[in-house]
Amino acid sequence: MVSPGLVGNAVMALIYGNLALAIIIPAVYVASPGLRRYIQALTAVAVLAFLLAAIATVYHVFAYGNLTVANNMIVHDKLSSVMLLGAALAAALAYIQAYYKAEEWPTHPGYYGLLPLTFFGTFFLMGSLSPLLILASWLVLSVATYIIAGLPGDRDSVAAAVRYIYVGTLATLFIAVWIAAFYTGLRPPLALEALAVVAIMASIGFKLGAFPFHWWVPNVYGRADGRAIAIVAGVAKLAFLGILVRLVYTLSGGLTPFEADALALLIAASAVATMTLGNVSALNTGDLRAMLAYSSIAQTGYLLVGMVAVANLMSAGLNPSIALAGIGLQAVAYAVAKAPLFSLAAETGGRVKGILRGDWVSAVSVAVLLASLLGVPPLVGFWGKLYMFLPATSYSSILVLLALVNSGVSSVYYIRFLRDALDEAEEPPRISEESRYVLVLAALITTIIGLAAPLIVNSFF
Repeated sequence: MVSPGLVGNAVMALIYGNLALAIIIPAVYVASPGLRRYIQALTAVAVLAFLLAAIATVYHVFAYGNLTVANNMIVHDKLSSVMLLGAALAAALAYIQAYYKAEEWPTHPGYYGLLPLTFFGTFFLMGSLSPLLILASWLVLSVATYIIAGLPGDRDSVAAAVRYIYVGTLATLFIAVWIAAFYTGLRPPLALEALAVVAIMASIGFKLGAFPFHWWVPNVYGRADGRAIAIVAGVAKLAFLGILVRLVYTLSGGLTPFEADALALLIAASAVATMTLGNVSALNTGDLRAMLAYSSIAQTGYLLVGMVAVANLMSAGLNPSIALAGIGLQAVAYAVAKAPLFSLAAETGGRVKGILRGDWVSAVSVAVLLASLLGVPPLVGFWGKLYMFLPATSYSSILVLLALVNSGVSSVYYIRFLRDALDEAEEPPRISEESRYVLVLAALITTIIGLAAPLIVNSFF
């Protein structure tokens, strides 16, 4: 058996290799025109390194315990390692799908150079324990994704990137308030503690698109090129989600009963509003990009239900492992499905009618991904929702009932999309070979992880 120290060193070597590639790729492009044709291959190495680092992290955590690196400032546990794997899988799928198209972007060297930096920031943010390291990795990841969103160069992508920068700036200001309130070396008064908690929840709420900070999502996810949004929604979002789960887990164990109830109620109210608004809005659009954007809001709402379960179990002194496992599985289901679907939406220009007509392989693959997001067994999305909603009943059966009703509502627009995609069309958009392969691969990953999900959940205990 491989020693845990060797695995940890290998993980850090792969992650720092991504940081090195983030510097090397732009340098190669600028310094040596003759070597520019190799930057795609170098980026592929970065994607592979990130995927291997995620797999090695999962192996270390489940075989030996938490992975602790960087002088104990980075700790990856079972939940963060599973979410890291989901982000790495989404990154690989998104890169394959954008491999040829990204080369046509006027600023494509930036895309190839910023992807490794995004992976580096994702790894550090998901596992950060130090507030200053959280802020540093938050800024690295945020700035990288701001630029990636606008790199395609079309008017909509640039406009979406500007909106994303604006929202990100607000979120960063809120997280700065949190750090200032808790880490000035003084014990803050109760009012300042409450302000700090609200500030950090607001900052991450902005990044996740949770109500009432959701308003930017349709204008960014629904307008920018989906191949760029696949990285923002499939990779970066999981890093911010990981920080929120860790925050809820840490806070809930040390609060008074009144404070714990207030925190759980705050998250529950946001969950209901987020998933309801996302699903109702998705019902009223026929554009694939807009539907995916609104459904991303709804998926955030489901994940918040899992966090309510975590907060409630922790405040009661109970083991929240089942809820944490559900959040991890749902995050993987979201990332693996959304990355290829956003890229597909970019390829078709948001058009739906006829895109899967005559292409049964892509049609079946898309149906599997949507079924996973809907929560159809035995796909991974089913297990994610099951293990999030089941422990949430100990907090409120009404909350879980509303979540189930919302899942039912989402089936309407998912089924409508499949129906329209299989209809006749005079000039249906064509799906590239890369997209077809990625859709099939994503469907297989979704199915395989779904079949293994009960074993994964058992290993959380």
